[in-house]
Amino acid sequence: MNATKSRENYILHVMNKGFERAAQSFSQFIEVPITMTNTQFVLVRHDDDVMFVSEEKGNVYVLITQIIGEFAGKSYLIFNQEECEGVFQAVSKNKPGLSDSLKEPLLLEIDNIISASVIGELADSLTAEVYGDVPSLQILPASALQDIMSKDVDHEHPSSVIFTRTTFCFDGHQHITPQFIWKISTRVFDIIPVDKLSV
Repeated sequence: MNATKSRENYILHVMNKGFERAAQSFSQFIEVPITMTNTQFVLVRHDDDVMFVSEEKGNVYVLITQIIGEFAGKSYLIFNQEECEGVFQAVSKNKPGLSDSLKEPLLLEIDNIISASVIGELADSLTAEVYGDVPSLQILPASALQDIMSKDVDHEHPSSVIFTRTTFCFDGHQHITPQFIWKISTRVFDIIPVDKLSV
């Protein structure tokens, strides 16, 4: 395996551990057992290639977290309408009386948990000072997703894009498969400690 591929695989391995950590934190937060299955990663070295953004219909909820520190980036957690309702139903079972007005704060907290888990795993593994900012939420037509990604391309600071889909299973019944897109400075590959690459 060449050095570039080895570095890419290492980052994907670390991110996968972050998602496992997220499932545990998410589970504690909503007091419902959650397992994570079928995580798929596609890594693209050029952030102007948005062909892997999946085609959704109707409105989508896009939670955006800025990554700040030794390497910069952004994460985009994307739920369609059906997935939002599924999350809300799963949480409502253990938290009766949850009102519609709490849907958006709930999604923001879920993004906080998942993003923080993955960013924390990257920071620990790379011994890097990096953290996620407060997430923001945009509700927009699915057709606008590619435009959002395209506008975020910064040609002066090259980034790679990691497209992720993972299935969160709530208590073995409800399955939610949001799309997660990570745009991370290519610097992340350069700061991997050499001794970690044999892992």
